[in-house]
Amino acid sequence: MKLIIAEKALAGESIAKILSGNKAKKKEIKNVPIWEWDDGNTKVVVIPLRGHVITVDFSKEFKNWQKTDLNQLIDAKIVYYPSKNAIDNIKLLKEYGKNAKEMIIATDFDVEGECIGLEAVNIVREVNPNIKVKRAIFSAITKGDLDKAFSELKDLNINMAESANARREVDLIWGATLTRFISLASQRMGNAFLSVGRCQSPMLALIVNREKERMKFKPKEFWMISAILRKGKDGFIASYEKPKLFDKKKVDQILSIKTKEAKVLKVIKKIRKSNPPTPFNTTDFLRAASALGFSAPNAIRIAQQLYMSGYCSYPRTDSQAYFPTQNLREIVEKLAKSKEKFGAYAAKLLKKEKLVPTAGKAAKDHPPIHPVELADRSKLKADEWKIYELIVRRFLANLSDPSKENVIRATIDIGGEKFIAKGLKIIEPGWRDIYIYSKLEETYLPEIEEGEKLEFVRFESKKDQTKPPERYGHGGIIKKMEELGIGTKSTRPELLQKLMQRGYISKGSSLIPHPVAIAVTEILEKYVESITKPDMTADLEKEMSLVEEGKKDKKDVVEKSRKMLKNILKEVIPKKETIGKKIKEALRLQRVIGKCPNCGGDLKQLFSVKTKKRFVGCSNYPKCKTGYPLPMTGLIERTESVCDKCKTPIILVIRKGKRPFKMCLDPKCPSKANWGEKKQS
Repeated sequence: MKLIIAEKALAGESIAKILSGNKAKKKEIKNVPIWEWDDGNTKVVVIPLRGHVITVDFSKEFKNWQKTDLNQLIDAKIVYYPSKNAIDNIKLLKEYGKNAKEMIIATDFDVEGECIGLEAVNIVREVNPNIKVKRAIFSAITKGDLDKAFSELKDLNINMAESANARREVDLIWGATLTRFISLASQRMGNAFLSVGRCQSPMLALIVNREKERMKFKPKEFWMISAILRKGKDGFIASYEKPKLFDKKKVDQILSIKTKEAKVLKVIKKIRKSNPPTPFNTTDFLRAASALGFSAPNAIRIAQQLYMSGYCSYPRTDSQAYFPTQNLREIVEKLAKSKEKFGAYAAKLLKKEKLVPTAGKAAKDHPPIHPVELADRSKLKADEWKIYELIVRRFLANLSDPSKENVIRATIDIGGEKFIAKGLKIIEPGWRDIYIYSKLEETYLPEIEEGEKLEFVRFESKKDQTKPPERYGHGGIIKKMEELGIGTKSTRPELLQKLMQRGYISKGSSLIPHPVAIAVTEILEKYVESITKPDMTADLEKEMSLVEEGKKDKKDVVEKSRKMLKNILKEVIPKKETIGKKIKEALRLQRVIGKCPNCGGDLKQLFSVKTKKRFVGCSNYPKCKTGYPLPMTGLIERTESVCDKCKTPIILVIRKGKRPFKMCLDPKCPSKANWGEKKQS
């Protein structure tokens, strides 16, 4: 018998169907689906796992947070034991493994997949020590990829697996020690504990410090001046050479110019080529998906589903360059059969004699994220199709011609002041035709020549203020983490998800830190700054990469991290009481929605003792009895804004599966007068 181990059920089903030519029969044993078929004289069984089937943790004597000495916890022995949710999978591995002659690991090919594969191997070897083990390496679950992978089987890469285990152990030691310290200091126990982590805390510090930059930001007034000009019947706009003017006297001086004509000083005309975007690596994909409204964790989850269903390649990759051996034309031929708009575009690409893709940074693990099969829109959920179409259009754009634009820049004199007029006309859209997510607006400018006189019509000015730096979005923070070496392509979306789940940051597209996040970060920066900086975690990431390359031993890397953590603990233990007080104050502020419009007190989220329903009440109760009901479901977040009609705070309501919306707290506010009509329409 031959055992094939898949990472998850969906991947297992796809692998079984392809390898068996749809002859595999599905069985449900102990709540685990498996697939069986005969391959000549050999019985083949595909058993899926649930990701990791072995958990990494401390032994039971270290479970009690209050009774555990943190210095002892750092040195505590780490135990590997079966995961509770994978007991049935493990039983099946042993049951089928004891009689199997060969075992093929077909998990995702990365350090986590290799580690999961090694877990399965160790379980089977408990009952069958001499079983032959091989590894199938593929980047897409298609017939071509699987046939090649199973005909060219490799050995399991133990160094990759050990690198993943090193990360698991280091993150456990750091996370457990620092999380317990902060939670005990602030007396936040149970489900309300505050987490701190080797990668999580530097990531949170980036978000918090961007928010503090915004808080400190003082806007400055500036003016933008444009001139309305005319050549014959054609009117157009020229902007002052300095986009922003902060000197009001200079603004008034320009606006006071009296003239009826303007003179063209210089005209630069050129044909500009804009190359297609590079192929998607994981970070670029998440940034693009974020621009479409997807959170990073959700986007990578959907892409993983598409991969396991056989529609796209493996979505965790650093590569921006296709492998020379990839048959890209074959993929385009599949896409050309689609009735979707991209199908017609793919058909046009096939007329090219040679398909030459754009390329960025190359990596050896997997190719860039790209489609591998044509998906049926009716068989995908709306969000799955949206992600699939994004991947398809990016792939087709990679194979397209550059866009060509006619660009004109004219310098124009008006009363001794220089203005700039710009014109842009798309000559050949090239890749922009298919990659609809990149917008380029044409700007009309009539034919003008140097020395030519134009009619001056009038000036227009606009007053504005400088804006604070933008908050990080999902794509932006992941890109920044990649630049700083925080986490990996696989762990970054998970870290972001963890920060949202722990209540540190908002769940919207803009990452807004809550008061407790600011407090925890400020405390860590003050008392143990190294935890919030990327240097230390980036250093450990490099160490774990050396384990993957076989140049370092897992044990040495874990021991090095223990020594680093002991030094940190020496710094914070004497300051435990001060740290606890500051976090408690931040937690109090966490419940504040805004200021009471009637007395200026704090409006807080509260729960009714009788009804158990939540509401907003004033901190000056009973002197001030201002109160408002709250929606019974969803997460409530403060916005720092007040209603322009009734001056009551505005809140953000976030509900699962629905678009977040803002609303005034006052149910009688005039802004809600037409809410009923909107719901009916």
